[in-house]
Amino acid sequence: MKYVRLGKSELTVSRIGFGGIPITRVSFEEAEKCIFTAIDLGINFIDTATDYKDSEEKIGRAIRGCRDDLILATKSPPSDPKRLSECINQSLRRLKVDTIDLYQFHCIKDENTFRKSLDLMPVLEKAREQGKILHFGATVHGVDLINEVLNADVFETIMIALNFVVNEAAEVALPNAREKDVGIIAMKPMAGGHIEDANLAFKYFIGMDDVVPLIGIERPDEIMEVVKIMDENIAASDEELESMNIIRQESGFRFCRRCEYCMPCEHDVQIFPVIVLDSFVKRFPLKDLVEEGWIKDSMDSFENCIQCGECEKKCPYNLEIRELLKESMAYYKELQNQYGTG
Repeated sequence: MKYVRLGKSELTVSRIGFGGIPITRVSFEEAEKCIFTAIDLGINFIDTATDYKDSEEKIGRAIRGCRDDLILATKSPPSDPKRLSECINQSLRRLKVDTIDLYQFHCIKDENTFRKSLDLMPVLEKAREQGKILHFGATVHGVDLINEVLNADVFETIMIALNFVVNEAAEVALPNAREKDVGIIAMKPMAGGHIEDANLAFKYFIGMDDVVPLIGIERPDEIMEVVKIMDENIAASDEELESMNIIRQESGFRFCRRCEYCMPCEHDVQIFPVIVLDSFVKRFPLKDLVEEGWIKDSMDSFENCIQCGECEKKCPYNLEIRELLKESMAYYKELQNQYGTG
């Protein structure tokens, strides 16, 4: 396993990190097997979040006895000072640690959440003085916002969506991040499950030695496959590059980049969560998706849709949003019937 410096945080992390969402779908014992396998293969960077169901608890149980060898990252959305302090303390309890190496503001997606994160920096500073956290980061959705977050000069790391389908940030923001020496973490290297070939997905990162992609897995063999690809460090062949290009082109009218330019909808349809339902299905426990919660609320909002097409006019990728919405809702009805809630 190769290890890299995570920007000016000076944290030394494995070339790939362990993403904490998919282990919410499996038992504590199965999650431990995944985490142990990752550690045995040399992965020392583990990322999770307060909102990832029982992910923090599963990680906390698994890492007992090997905490000193790991770099732990977690995150919570920008909220208010009291809530942020509660989230930090909650993560410490769940992870069973005294210090979190990297604490990130989760899902900065617009000016409002960005400004909130800046206003909350004193809370993170105080937590650092108390020894609860060591470094600050941000996770950013939407390419246009990445440079604004970088230019604030308050974060040591930035997590962005990056893969060979959603690759706009590679040209738009990575040069700025490198110039500012901000550590770069790549979420969704397989585009939330849209890319099915792990070989193609992770070969995209060969040569980007300062970018740390996160592996979201729920079986040990999945980790082994990805680590092998990265350890071999063989650049994509011309044929593989062409395959990436074909998938990218075919995804053009079908794949949501999560930029949310289609929102807000004047009829209060939560377009973004609805059309990426298939991604949630691949990463979260299925039963949770059809029970009460924000995902169900988002899906229920489709009842307000009048098929006006205004969302498609705002989409920079010319997605067939109305058709995607209807397909997602049909799929959701199948899931509800499967779990007896339809």
